[in-house]
Amino acid sequence: MKIRTTAAATTAAALALATAACSSSANDAAATGRADTLIIGTGANPQTLDPLLSSDVQTDLTSVAAYDPLYTYDSSDKLIPKLATEWTVAPDATSLTFTLRSGATFHDGTPVTAADVVFTLDRVRKLNLGIATVIADYQGSTATDDTHVTVTLKRANAGFLGALSRIYIVNAALVEKNAGTDDGQTWLATHDAGSGAYALADYRPNQQAKFTRFDKYWGGDGGRPATMVYRYITESATLRDELRQGNIDVAYGLVPTDRASFEKAAGYTLTDVKGPLQLYTFFNTSQGPTADVRVRKAIRLAYDYDGHVKNILAGQGSVADGVLPNSLTCRPVLARSAQNVAEAKKLLATAGASNLKLTMYYQSVIPEHNKAATLLQSNLRDIGVTLTLKSVTYPEFVKAVSDPKTAPALGLVWDFPLYPDAASMLYRVYDSKFIGTGSNYGQYSNATVDDLLDKATKATSPEQSCEYAKQVQTIVDNDAVAMDMVNSKYIYVSKSTVTGFAYAPTHTLLDTTALHFQ
Repeated sequence: MKIRTTAAATTAAALALATAACSSSANDAAATGRADTLIIGTGANPQTLDPLLSSDVQTDLTSVAAYDPLYTYDSSDKLIPKLATEWTVAPDATSLTFTLRSGATFHDGTPVTAADVVFTLDRVRKLNLGIATVIADYQGSTATDDTHVTVTLKRANAGFLGALSRIYIVNAALVEKNAGTDDGQTWLATHDAGSGAYALADYRPNQQAKFTRFDKYWGGDGGRPATMVYRYITESATLRDELRQGNIDVAYGLVPTDRASFEKAAGYTLTDVKGPLQLYTFFNTSQGPTADVRVRKAIRLAYDYDGHVKNILAGQGSVADGVLPNSLTCRPVLARSAQNVAEAKKLLATAGASNLKLTMYYQSVIPEHNKAATLLQSNLRDIGVTLTLKSVTYPEFVKAVSDPKTAPALGLVWDFPLYPDAASMLYRVYDSKFIGTGSNYGQYSNATVDDLLDKATKATSPEQSCEYAKQVQTIVDNDAVAMDMVNSKYIYVSKSTVTGFAYAPTHTLLDTTALHFQ
């Protein structure tokens, strides 16, 4: 983490969050009654609070307040205990055992037990939505007693330990009591069944979520404020004004011009936090004109990547130089994405592709996506390609790419590792077994890649897994499965008395439970 006086553009996987600050009016607000209340202004408006959907950035940002996983990663990518204190991976990487923390309780006072872990994992497998993609190799689990769990896998997967860092454990009895006809999805959309640092006190969809500090939390209060509120504000100008007036303490999602207004203002801090986000345009590799690799490469060469960084991100980002975000290790040296209009035209001519008419899905609610889509549309016009833009929500995008027959020719989307492991992200996005699940965005199928990913995820040696992962990236890049566009910076504007901003590998935006007042 570092402190800066400039900032970056928008948010992740479907929205924009905002880390805001305080001025003298904010200090007045604290003095009049909210000195122990932290208010976060964010455009990351969750469509559900069910931790099953914590793979969505907007859900995870809010749900992290109420739930704990078995363990998580610290800022140096090291696993640290949460609800589990010990874990062991079998030598053949087909099973794992866990010892749970003594004394951890859910918000209703019931203890967290091994049965809750089993219930949580089985529920994720059964519903097969959202975060389920990270535990695709899960076979089953057994509670040997209240504090010990054994997890078995369908196949060897040395990276599965990391995958479980993304699974929030739920209160089995409470979810079963409110299961309804959809295994608790409707109830959990607006309620809390967690054991995390905060308990949900009030939730008004599309407006705000209010949490109170859980005083029986196993990790203590950590100096956290008594109350934390998320206010869902999608307009940058409104975020800016609320921050200036002291109505919010943290804001993320301010466009560069609004963010710049705080750079020299007293009482505010701009914080640059390392983030794992990369912007892509994925191609439908299975059918239509983009099934031709020459067409895909031509489109990649048409885009003005430097213009994106300069004009859309106001210089606060970098052009992508690989298949994976630059926050990850195990990346081979690949060419930096670059524009070459003349070469793009030659490739289209070689492919016999003239007067192409293509459609791209994108999320216009995200300013960066909106501008990038318009820029690509203009760039493609220069090489004789007509691009129709269709604005969709993130769930609509996932639904479309879950079926090769409905997948658009192009889809612009942020993607990121759900935990810091190169092989796992590649497996989820490029293995053909995930065609039809919504995570293989390009309907990509390559037998060599599948074989290498099988080896990469089974390898018990991190070095060997890394080598396989590098080979996969080289092939995927040569196959032009996607346009690797840019990496944005994560810059939060906050009241100078708010601290705790840090890189959190399993949270694409921020672990808000680490925030507190100085």
